[in-house]
Amino acid sequence: MVVKRVNITVDPDTLDEFYRLAAKKGIKFSTWVQVKMEEFIEEERMIEEYRKKKRSE
Repeated sequence: MVVKRVNITVDPDTLDEFYRLAAKKGIKFSTWVQVKMEEFIEEERMIEEYRKKKRSE
């Protein structure tokens, strides 16, 4: 898989807290963001499919 580097802006306190909690579980920030993005995409696609289906009825 090819990756693309991006810059994001996050609240420093939130990021520090995330690192503190995620480190206990061996979770990396970029991995977590990737998973959340994939979950979001999947949910949005399901919503789109549902709307298309409702329109065609």
